[in-house]
Amino acid sequence: MVTHVRRWIISKKDKKKLIETIKSLYGVELITRDDKVEVVVENDVKIFIVNNMPAFIEIEGKIVPHLKFLLKSGYNWLPSIVVDQGAVMPIARGANLMRPGIVRISRDFNKGDIVVIVEPSKLLPLAVHEALYSSAEIEEMDKGKVTRCLHHLQDKYWRLAENL
Repeated sequence: MVTHVRRWIISKKDKKKLIETIKSLYGVELITRDDKVEVVVENDVKIFIVNNMPAFIEIEGKIVPHLKFLLKSGYNWLPSIVVDQGAVMPIARGANLMRPGIVRISRDFNKGDIVVIVEPSKLLPLAVHEALYSSAEIEEMDKGKVTRCLHHLQDKYWRLAENL
């Protein structure tokens, strides 16, 4: 399959809209008016590059943080879930999170919120998921799928960012 990568600097209007969207989703301003924001598109993959760092991905109409951005700038602005060592490899390969694999939930979140899945030893981000239940509901559960993987290490979003 022939792929064609397109890359351009977004307009001031689109940058303002992106800044507002991210602030309303996550409650923090992660991009400023002074940042250089580019868009990279390859087939169905759309990544926002902020100051030459892959920062956000558009997935299913949602603006989701890129793992490279979380690794470099931290993720304390996002709810996080620490998983046990046995869940690390499956999560890193794109598995959804099952309730028995959870060690700790950092803070409250609602169903549909974006959460970062973190490994237990160095608390490094492994994947970005969408919550299928609220944190309170998850705490009450003993088993079942609790989050859905949107972005993980070595997926198409990671690979495209590697080539930028």
